[in-house]
Amino acid sequence: MKKINFAMIGFGGIAKTHSLSVYDANLRFSLPYELNLKYIVTRDPMILPISGVVNVTDIEEVLKDEEVDFIDICTPNNVHFDNVVKAVKYGKAIYCEKPLATNLKDAMEMARLVKENNIKNSVALVYRFMPALSLLKAELEKETIGKIIDFKVRTYHDSYLNEKKKDTWRTGKSSGGGALMDLGVHLIDMIQFTMGDIEEADAKSRIFFKDRSEVDEITNCEFTLKNGVIGSLEVSRVFTEREQTDDYVVYGSHGSIKINFNNPYEIEVYSYESNSTEIKNVAAGDNLLKFYADKRNSLGYFQNCHTASLINFANKIYDNSYEGIAADFDDVLKCQRVIDMVYGIK
Repeated sequence: MKKINFAMIGFGGIAKTHSLSVYDANLRFSLPYELNLKYIVTRDPMILPISGVVNVTDIEEVLKDEEVDFIDICTPNNVHFDNVVKAVKYGKAIYCEKPLATNLKDAMEMARLVKENNIKNSVALVYRFMPALSLLKAELEKETIGKIIDFKVRTYHDSYLNEKKKDTWRTGKSSGGGALMDLGVHLIDMIQFTMGDIEEADAKSRIFFKDRSEVDEITNCEFTLKNGVIGSLEVSRVFTEREQTDDYVVYGSHGSIKINFNNPYEIEVYSYESNSTEIKNVAAGDNLLKFYADKRNSLGYFQNCHTASLINFANKIYDNSYEGIAADFDDVLKCQRVIDMVYGIK
């Protein structure tokens, strides 16, 4: 069986999620290849907890290896640019964590480089792979709820209530980005993937723990799409509840459609006329579950989405196939334009 070899750049928290995706992909899905993590590049030498993977400290070493089919960039955001430039130099395909860069200028240059050098690329805007999101998109295209009046998308996490997160790279302005850059980029992409591009933004960002963070912990946005639809986005890394809030609701002239991320296999379609709610599920054998674990085998929507995203990019390397969902550098560049617009609002 052919191996799709890749090198992971960085080995922080998200890299471990990517690593688990490798095993999940190979064990759960009937792939025509083996996804093989050959190297992990770290700043300092380390003993890896994964057998058979080689640890190196110089990215050039793995880029020179002709057996490496692509690199997987899992470093802090401010290092993405340099890694992409080096990979392009060697003609390597690139899978990159979001956001693409810490600023719009670098993101634009990265998108230009991969396009001009014909580099296969993808970005881990993984929420696209929730089956419910494609269900919602299809219902909107059928105008099931009539003309769209408004939309609301929310992600409330509590991870940065933890004082130990004070000195992480994600709380620094130069290295990370705040709640909008870290979490909100997924929500912005969901909006644009399902309803079209965002044209205007009004926003308010806040930092509650000013001794811990240089970047926004809470951001509320009002967006106007190119088609004139207005809606809102709310994202926080310091809101806590009994159950984490992650949802997306679209309101129309005939009803509404709702996704709860914790149940990514179904949508709630409410009809105003009949005052009834229909639950629409992804059917067994549906193409949306081709590379996304079914309910019985789920590792949680976050891990499932990462596995599906990584498989889709590996498929692109293997036979240039494309399922129509995966995001590339141009897609994330559109998200970064919106983020730049929001952060530019005083």
